[in-house]
Amino acid sequence: MSRTTKLTVEQVLEARLRYAAGERNLKKLAQTYRVGRSTITNAVLGYTFKDLPMPPRGRLS
Repeated sequence: MSRTTKLTVEQVLEARLRYAAGERNLKKLAQTYRVGRSTITNAVLGYTFKDLPMPPRGRLS
């Protein structure tokens, strides 16, 4: 087994939506998905998983 847990496509999309909806505590998001804070940060900000869509900027209704 590898030393790091990897995010699935579904997890990345869900985390991006949660982040866009205002859930900005990246440490807590990382714990939810059992990854490091840098992993979740890179995923939700689009530095990794660049081929996946980003949610619209601004407030979601």
